[in-house]
Amino acid sequence: MGTTYHIKYSQKDIKLSSKEVNSQVAELLKNINLSMSTYIKTSEISKFNSSTSLEWSSASDGILKVTNRALEIGHLTNGSYDPTIGPLVNLWGFGPGGKREVPSQERIKEAMKGVGLSMISLDLDKKLWKKNNANVYVDLSSLAKGYGVDEVAKLLEELGITDYMVEIGGEVRTKGSKLGHPWKIAIESPDIENPSKSYQKVLSLNDAALATSGNYRNFFTQSNKNYSHTINFKTGRPVAHTLASVSVANTGSCMDADAWATALMSLGYEEGMKLAEQLKLSAYFIYKLDTQKNFVAKGTTEFNKLFK
Repeated sequence: MGTTYHIKYSQKDIKLSSKEVNSQVAELLKNINLSMSTYIKTSEISKFNSSTSLEWSSASDGILKVTNRALEIGHLTNGSYDPTIGPLVNLWGFGPGGKREVPSQERIKEAMKGVGLSMISLDLDKKLWKKNNANVYVDLSSLAKGYGVDEVAKLLEELGITDYMVEIGGEVRTKGSKLGHPWKIAIESPDIENPSKSYQKVLSLNDAALATSGNYRNFFTQSNKNYSHTINFKTGRPVAHTLASVSVANTGSCMDADAWATALMSLGYEEGMKLAEQLKLSAYFIYKLDTQKNFVAKGTTEFNKLFK
């Protein structure tokens, strides 16, 4: 996944050594990578992306689950969130081996031809998927880390571990307690120019997941203008709004929290907040007002209920 993972758990009532637990976790994450990593040329998703066939082909349970959820959330956002946006991500240099520079409008238009929620089809019963356009490139990086967190959590529980914290690339899921105390998880401050403020808010996260999407680290600068890694599918260009980050808490699925954080980030503060309230999502927005240099933070009604 091109990132780190970090797990804490209680040893009580566990016969396996930490080395044995780590070995099983590592094997699980290796298999997820071999399925969903666009950085591995022989992965399941890379083989699908490199093919120009429009015929049905077999797909793993994991790929189908993650892709199907991405499409569902895509439709709920009217396409602002889209797992086929890979060609644009790669064009702007945010994919594997890409060169970060502003592409021509002609290249943007060409890349957009293969982007859209209708560009791929799934048959969940027969465990098949297919391209509806030969240029389709599926990128599940916006929710694969969250899926990985859920799968690791599931493994730990199968091993009898009931008190844990799992974190992959900043996406987190907790259960139970930390030696009798609530797990404390911080939401990072986007104010990277102020090193004295490393976090925006600290949450007591109990039996829940938390994922954050932000534009303040993954970007490039050209001609004194910053271009973020979050792409607007309607324009084919990086989003241009004052929203710095969105964190989403979810009591059921880190995969969902991960996807929704990216989806709301793509919408911007006003549209994102409106949709989050409509769907009763627990979301926390950090943004700038046009008249202020400092960041402003605001949670949805559901977020404020969970974290009073």
